[in-house]
Amino acid sequence: MTDDIQSSRAKPVRRRFVQLVDALDRAKARYAICGAVALGAHGAERYTRDIDVLVDEADLERVVAELRSSMVVIGREPATGSPKQVRLRSKHAKSPRAVDIDLMVPVDAVEAWALATSVRARAFDRKADIASPEALVVMKLRAYLSDPEFPGSAKHRVDAYTLLTTAAVDLPALRRFVRSSPDLAAELEKLLAAPPPRGRLG
Repeated sequence: MTDDIQSSRAKPVRRRFVQLVDALDRAKARYAICGAVALGAHGAERYTRDIDVLVDEADLERVVAELRSSMVVIGREPATGSPKQVRLRSKHAKSPRAVDIDLMVPVDAVEAWALATSVRARAFDRKADIASPEALVVMKLRAYLSDPEFPGSAKHRVDAYTLLTTAAVDLPALRRFVRSSPDLAAELEKLLAAPPPRGRLG
């Protein structure tokens, strides 16, 4: 089920990604792909079973409408009123392990920054608007700090470290953004000072 982001072969996540980008383009939406697909687009090898994308609130319903011909809404938050998150799954999915799409409206300064600073990059051999590496680092560090004791949280910190060591990160811009959040700023500096993992070349 999982795909190599850098691969051009037509696997499940790649097919869903192309479908999503086509829908975003038809809707003329303002968006930023984030999550594991964005990591891969910035050269941080990663595998994924779903696709996360920030979408401007004004464009969300148009994007959902574009995807409805082949996908069904399986989650909507909040349940009533203007949604902040919509999860879609293929109408032909045979199991809950299908490749889902999560459309998310920015709800705070970090997500608004990620949408505002998106960059054009290539994933699955397709150009798309991708969250900048700086925004992804902040999103990953924030996810880690929200519950650092949770066993799954460590992957977020590893993702942030991988971006810092493999992607072209604008450190001054990143430091400027996190300086108003002491916890984020401190965690960033810890990662920057961390020695490279054993066995790493260079």
